[in-house]
Amino acid sequence: MAEPVIELCAITKTYRMGSVTVSALAGVDLVVTAGEMVAIMGPSGSGKSTLMNVLGCLDRPTSGEFRLAGRSVARLGDDQLADVRNRFIGFVFQNYNLLPRLTALQNVELPLIYRGESTGRRRQGALAALAAVGLDQRVHHLPTQLSGGQQQRVAVARALAGRPQVLLADEPTGNLDSRSGQEVMGIIQGLNAGGMTVVMVTHDEHIARHCRRIVRVFDGRVLADETVGDADRTLALPTGSAAVATGAASTPAAAVSGAPPPPGGR
Repeated sequence: MAEPVIELCAITKTYRMGSVTVSALAGVDLVVTAGEMVAIMGPSGSGKSTLMNVLGCLDRPTSGEFRLAGRSVARLGDDQLADVRNRFIGFVFQNYNLLPRLTALQNVELPLIYRGESTGRRRQGALAALAAVGLDQRVHHLPTQLSGGQQQRVAVARALAGRPQVLLADEPTGNLDSRSGQEVMGIIQGLNAGGMTVVMVTHDEHIARHCRRIVRVFDGRVLADETVGDADRTLALPTGSAAVATGAASTPAAAVSGAPPPPGGR
């Protein structure tokens, strides 16, 4: 049986807004095992973005227990949390978050620079990640020279280059047309088929059904936790190059060698 990668127990998160206390999370329990692909859904203000920030170690919960790969996140200092974000978790954001003056290759190399990897090693890893998402012919293009779908693929490659165990995707298709969205979801499904754990926030039921599990959040609580059967699951079909979907399943693991250390350790 697969080991838990993410374990949340009675997680709460409250914010102070002047004299008012706002409860964003109100006792969330959630377990995600290695190799799962999970969608988190909920209306605006449901707490799904706060939950994603907690999962990504971008925000600390007010109370409750959060364990990542068996290690208590509460015991990690700021530098250790930064190391977890750099080595253990890959992030994909709705707005891509690419630096406009850097090429696709340079954007993908950036987290590896922060990690202190050599020029040759980070160049090799970045090129392999870009090839995995079908952009090996666009490595020297600036973001403004790429379509929205291509920019999001660069963002996925940037997440892959660090060889993470967990991919967190926040509305990864929110700014894309349907064809580009299908291409990106094909890549993400391929990564999951290759063994990567994926947790994705989306408001789109169709996109959520690319996952094998949907967690529905409302008023800071888990309202429902559903398994998506094979008959109901959406499979993203490659609309351009077949290598985009099929190459991503094996290339990152094979070409980008090495495994990240456990959270908080080397």
